[in-house]
Amino acid sequence: MTRKFKPFTSLSRRHRRTRVQHIKNLIHRERERCGGLHYDDCDSENAEAIAAGWVWTWSDVLFLDDQDPTIYWNAEIVTADVARMDIIENRVLNEATAMLDQTQLEDEFRSETVSSYDAKGKIVSYKQVKRTRVAYPQFGGMTYHDYINKRVADILRDTPPVITPGYRIQHGYRSGIGLQIIVAESELTREVIDNAIRTFLAGNMPSLRST
Repeated sequence: MTRKFKPFTSLSRRHRRTRVQHIKNLIHRERERCGGLHYDDCDSENAEAIAAGWVWTWSDVLFLDDQDPTIYWNAEIVTADVARMDIIENRVLNEATAMLDQTQLEDEFRSETVSSYDAKGKIVSYKQVKRTRVAYPQFGGMTYHDYINKRVADILRDTPPVITPGYRIQHGYRSGIGLQIIVAESELTREVIDNAIRTFLAGNMPSLRST
């Protein structure tokens, strides 16, 4: 029997309190790594990656509400650049997909694999086959992926969308209340994340259109 999915907000206050207590304990247990205000499942202290040029621009964090003990926030915190790229890529994907018919779409997303066998002839693994991509006339002779990459680059250069920092509620989350926070900074740090959380909790962050 499949257990029915229940959004966090549909649970009783007692069940929400139990989950909030679990998150509170998690934040406390990871306070040396995350600072004590939130729990971050991403590795924000990867010194080797940072030294190699990695820039931290996106993270998922959990934090408590300072007014209601029966809720916690499940937040995606991103930079304005990441939010901008998300908008552009979604726009271009929808555009490119609409230019293919059903047969072309099925072929484009079809996955081909070959089987690997052990000494007894038993299949032990599958390996994906690299396919030759089709060039489409509606894409000016480019492949689906090449067209998408070109359109993303064109929009980013010529008409990049304006991104407003702020927050929006994401409805229907199973774990906590969904939230997206867009920050103006070009990269994330623990301090940037903590400042964003405090600004949101204080009610001093502009609200964006909810989804």
